[in-house]
Amino acid sequence: MGLSFIILTKMSLQSIDCENLFLRLVMKKLAVVFLVVFLSSCVSGLNGNQERKLVAIKQAMPEHYQEEKNVGLAAALGLLPGGGSLYTKNYVVGVVDLLLWPMSVLWDPINGLNGAKEINYYSSKSAINRQKNKEIDELQEQLVNNKITEKQFTIRQLKISRKYNLDNLL
Repeated sequence: MGLSFIILTKMSLQSIDCENLFLRLVMKKLAVVFLVVFLSSCVSGLNGNQERKLVAIKQAMPEHYQEEKNVGLAAALGLLPGGGSLYTKNYVVGVVDLLLWPMSVLWDPINGLNGAKEINYYSSKSAINRQKNKEIDELQEQLVNNKITEKQFTIRQLKISRKYNLDNLL
């Protein structure tokens, strides 16, 4: 009984070691899958409405379109370890992509592209708001200096607001 107990115990321990090894491998693979899913959604990009507004800004208000990041370059840099994310200032994602290279080639070009579009959208929107505020400030100055009436101010302010309303571009 002693020898068979030792053999059974040793076989049970080996079986447990194999199960632990298997579980560790499965957990590592699940962690990698989780990271891939997590990182691919880190830079979600623009929603459909924002995409349409960005296209409308380019077409209807090209003087206000701000291209801070080149979309094609951002996608191309995504083929390098973490390049797309680093280029679009997503430093944490870029470092993780660097560590997960070459797998990150599957998602980093998309992250770079989305990040560049997002940066360009918000910088263009900011430029439009700055111009709108500048025109309204000038209008207020005219009102203060009695160069226009309150009625004229209200009408012109409404025109300026409509002119720079991005929803009117769609």
